[in-house]
Amino acid sequence: MSEKRLAVGPTLSRSRKIRVVQLVVVFGLVGFLEFAPKLGWIGRTTLIPLSAMVGELAGLISSGEITPHLVRTFGAVLGAFVTATIAGIATGIVLLQYQSLNDILEPYLLIYYAIPFFAFYPLLVAIVGLGILPILLIAFGFSVVIIVTNTASELDEIPEQYVQVGRDLNLTTWQMLRYVYFPAAVPYLFTGLKLGFIYSLIGTIASEFILADGGLGWLISFNYNNFNIEGMYAAMLLAILLALAVNGILSYLENRLYRRVRK
Repeated sequence: MSEKRLAVGPTLSRSRKIRVVQLVVVFGLVGFLEFAPKLGWIGRTTLIPLSAMVGELAGLISSGEITPHLVRTFGAVLGAFVTATIAGIATGIVLLQYQSLNDILEPYLLIYYAIPFFAFYPLLVAIVGLGILPILLIAFGFSVVIIVTNTASELDEIPEQYVQVGRDLNLTTWQMLRYVYFPAAVPYLFTGLKLGFIYSLIGTIASEFILADGGLGWLISFNYNNFNIEGMYAAMLLAILLALAVNGILSYLENRLYRRVRK
């Protein structure tokens, strides 16, 4: 019993220290955002206090002015993320089944994000026109590859004894995926899903800067061009809060699934 306590004690102590440091970093960042403009360290034309951002955002939400932009952006992000998740997981399964194909595509998938994807937006506009579709395609393109690579790698690392039990039971490919691969890998696939959502959000907001007439990205750009610093930072703050909220939900689901697997 004493040995077990000695093994657990340092781990818990280290975990607490990490959480304390994380809280210090958060409070330090919040304090800097609030007091740096007030104390004149940074000009208010560059940065406004965090409380001013929150107040402006609260006013925009209460007036309903920002709601259509939020709905538009979140709808595009959700659409791109869902389609990227479906396509990414399906492609990852195919790469798992056909190792030769995986070996051929792996170097291209690894260098995918070195390609300046936004440079092709005029081509997308010429092919599909203006509107929501090119934004969805760009956000989808940003998100899908990270989900593909994460799915293929995580499924490939399932313990061999699990796979062997499925083979001994003469399970079909679909049954292997349903009863062996996914139950063991789902908690870890959420890492790829969280990254996929963030990439969808980045792709959507960045696309709205140049391709949209609404949305949070468009609102940030519009307020910047019209020297509305308060409105610009309020839209930026909402985009950050949206990312944190969805990432928190995915992390919560990931932890629950991980605990179920550990049981």
